[in-house]
Amino acid sequence: MIAALFGLFVATGAVPPVKLHRTETERAGSPPFDLVPDDLRGDEIASCRVEETLPMGTGVAEKRTCPGRMDAESVRRRCKESARHDTLPGGVTAESCPDDYRVGRFLFPGERKEVIVARRRDGKQVATFTILEGDVLATFSPVGDAVLIGVSGAERVHYAVISSRGLLRAPPLGDEAVDIEVARGRIRVTGKARAMQVDLIPQNGTLRVEKK
Repeated sequence: MIAALFGLFVATGAVPPVKLHRTETERAGSPPFDLVPDDLRGDEIASCRVEETLPMGTGVAEKRTCPGRMDAESVRRRCKESARHDTLPGGVTAESCPDDYRVGRFLFPGERKEVIVARRRDGKQVATFTILEGDVLATFSPVGDAVLIGVSGAERVHYAVISSRGLLRAPPLGDEAVDIEVARGRIRVTGKARAMQVDLIPQNGTLRVEKK
């Protein structure tokens, strides 16, 4: 039985960065490796400021913060709507809203807040990941020759592992996998009541699996 279960933990190689990335871990109770990368152009992120840079094998991963991009009329409309529904950020009034937005004091829900840019050493972009206002970048950690990214939405955290070779496909982990952490250059996946521990090791464009 153990051998059969371990047979599920088969790592495959890198996949194209814009290909939909899903595994059986989407099921309830599992940490899903299904964070889908974007295909943002350079001009779309040119105004986003680099805040943190992590090594990524023969490349780097950058965390950038992005300013608001809405035009004045759209801002006026959103301010009016937010004031009517009493959803303006603390300290922002209906009157100050347009100016507060213009100077970067806040963003509206659903706007691009941060972006992760993965690129090779020669500058070629591998993939980008967008974090919207209302979501949280829960994990941005180097692991082996890759980087683990986790974005927390309303209900769960979505994960991806990216290297300079592209997006690394995670193996299906089943209903028992409930937690993920980076430990000693490995992605440690833990099951309920710590009944299962599996390490995913990014290496040479693949996710090697070791069962503890």
